Amino acid sequence: MGEWMQASLSEYIQFKNGKKRPSGIGVLPVYGGNGILDYTDSANNENSIIIGRVGAYCGSVYYERKSHWVSDNAISAVNKNNSDIGFDYYVLKNLNLNHRHIGTSQPLLTQEILNSIEIKWPPLHVQIEIRRILAALDDKIETNMKINHHLAA
Repeated sequence: MGEWMQASLSEYIQFKNGKKRPSGIGVLPVYGGNGILDYTDSANNENSIIIGRVGAYCGSVYYERKSHWVSDNAISAVNKNNSDIGFDYYVLKNLNLNHRHIGTSQPLLTQEILNSIEIKWPPLHVQIEIRRILAALDDKIETNMKINHHLAA
């Protein structure tokens, strides 16, 4: 099955701060610290994980496969060659990043904090299998929620 290696997030994931939101209006989502803020005609990312960087939603984690814009209230995360981005998403989603911020009145999550977090990383083929299983469970949960919503209606 392969050996799991103790390593920092920086060895598997590249983090970048978002940029000021463009003024154009379009169909591409603009992500901030709390998910989609707006839509624009420009993109600064594709297939990336978005992490809330500042404020009450600091540490929130989203995954967007299609082209999108990451605003300056968020950090984008893309996988490096030795990791699976879907697995990276589940890792980041389960690290309780909202408890790793600095500051009290205005919480802030930095690239330095993210880069320094260490976990045990499985080999790539194991990452892919874990992501496949977790994604299937997420799909099942979403289907059940839709069924429950229709039953309530």
